[in-house]
Amino acid sequence: MNQRLREPTLHRLLDDNARFAADNGGMANHCPMALCALAGMGAQPARLQEFFDRWEGRFALAAKPAARSVNRETWPLFLGDASTFTALRGFYEEWIWSAGADAVLAQVLSRIPFAPASGAFHALIRLGYGLEAEHVGEIAAGLAALVSGNLHIDMGSRQRVPAASVKQGLAALSRAMGGKTFTGDWIVARLRAVGADPSFYATLPAAPAQPQQQLLDDMAQAAIALYWQTNNFTALHVVTGLHAARRVLTHLPATLAQRLLPDLWVAFCAAYVSTGAPPLAASHATLHATLPEEEILADSADTWHDLFTTAIASDDDHVIKMVYTCYCENRRAPSPLYLAAAARRAGRVFQMH
Repeated sequence: MNQRLREPTLHRLLDDNARFAADNGGMANHCPMALCALAGMGAQPARLQEFFDRWEGRFALAAKPAARSVNRETWPLFLGDASTFTALRGFYEEWIWSAGADAVLAQVLSRIPFAPASGAFHALIRLGYGLEAEHVGEIAAGLAALVSGNLHIDMGSRQRVPAASVKQGLAALSRAMGGKTFTGDWIVARLRAVGADPSFYATLPAAPAQPQQQLLDDMAQAAIALYWQTNNFTALHVVTGLHAARRVLTHLPATLAQRLLPDLWVAFCAAYVSTGAPPLAASHATLHATLPEEEILADSADTWHDLFTTAIASDDDHVIKMVYTCYCENRRAPSPLYLAAAARRAGRVFQMH
């Protein structure tokens, strides 16, 4: 765990966030996710409070009171019922306090479709940040969002041949569906449209038969390449969503985590197709084709520190989360695309040192 996420001010504000609705005019409540990312980058307590106050003034809607009673027998009945978020959140919070976060997480995810694309990946991202911060209320909120907003892309029981690799799987989808557009003002609407498309159903291969960590790594590399190549907003959510998925899966028994990977693969592929399924160039070729040699970034502590300074000062939650995500993923599996993508999102250009 990043020790900065133990910051008392962060946990107090996450507690206070419980009085806000799960969404705001169709958009997810980004406040707790951004607060966790800010704290992870070292934002001071005063800055966390400032962001919270500004977000509340601009976006917050009051949470609706719980209209239904939820218990350990009935909670699965509310799958996909957005009106039950508050009741589910309160129920999961009590359950976690009594049984522990990992136990509840395993119980819930073993009984529902994993559906990582729920809420345009925000349910998964919120859950991931809750786990990183070890904040019971936010873990409960992430689970409630996954259940009440469950977006399961059902590919049926058809036997599918596994893709030889992530890149080859995406290439097959690109050949079949490249350039196709999907209507809808929101990411979720476009993802639903992809899931209902007969060509997607016919073309989608099964996930590559790789060990879990390798599959996650290869999807993450493809996601950052897609984002850098397209600057697409859905692709940004795939990058941050995969980072959250990696965190969530580490809290699960190995057999359950393995069982959830096909759902993650389907959501990943659906998001890729929703962006137009462009052929992916090699990451080094993509970077050098779009940045002159003298503008390629120096991957150094000073550069990331400068990016953190910019992101911490920003009120754009997607800048905040993207910079933090790229930093975390780059530490685990370095790629020049993470630094380049974070800098572009933050509106910064760094010359090579």
